[in-house]
Amino acid sequence: MLMNNIKAAVFDIDGTLLPHGEAAPSQKTFAAIDALRKKGIKVIIATGRAQPSGELALGGMKADYYLYNNGALVLDENRKPIFESRMTPEEMYALVDFCEDYALPLNFAFSDATYVYEDYDRFRAMYGPYSSVSLLRNGEDQVRHLISMPFSACAILPADKIKEFEQKYGYLGLRFVSFHGNNCDIMRVGVNKAASLKQLLKIIGIEKENVAAFGDGSNDIELLSMSGVSIAMENGTDVLKKSADIIAPPCDEDGAAQIIEKYFL
Repeated sequence: MLMNNIKAAVFDIDGTLLPHGEAAPSQKTFAAIDALRKKGIKVIIATGRAQPSGELALGGMKADYYLYNNGALVLDENRKPIFESRMTPEEMYALVDFCEDYALPLNFAFSDATYVYEDYDRFRAMYGPYSSVSLLRNGEDQVRHLISMPFSACAILPADKIKEFEQKYGYLGLRFVSFHGNNCDIMRVGVNKAASLKQLLKIIGIEKENVAAFGDGSNDIELLSMSGVSIAMENGTDVLKKSADIIAPPCDEDGAAQIIEKYFL
């Protein structure tokens, strides 16, 4: 059954358009996204990745809008900023001080690359196959923020350390979203995919009920709640799947493309 009321489709990257371990989305996924755009449906990418990493993961895939860093940076199709939210020095220094005290790996996403401020070797080993040296840089000299502040952070934090940080720095309102074990995306208060999508939709004049959203992870729960049609990948989290209208086949079976072809083309 075709859903003819959809004017925009929003996609996470990892585990949604891009199977884990792959360098780029499949040709079938490329074709489905291209077909959406040709039909006049706005394609919006919404990812926790920073812009340089996100562009690499998309492998040249074109979209109409891009939400990077879980919505902290929103770009148009020409990569020009529509709006952004950067960390304050106080927020950043709190994370640096805490992670240094406990020797916890920490990086920050800047406009040109992700800079590791604590334990570069750990992140390099973890991201090795998926991130070039130009995108994941050694920032242990801790000076990159003197040029401009980061959009977000990522740390390897056990749950008890997140709780301890919040007890000490809770007044800052930083949000921790866990993924893949103890890995955490760290965003400013009010920054998430859903909030940025809401702001973008208002700018481009599209209502929530005319949006389809695809995702697989914990950081997609709010995003799917901001859509008229929510699609969770079969490989997604149980919590996300319970809240979705449609369960797509797994990402590594071109699940998003299958749903696009079935319902939107």
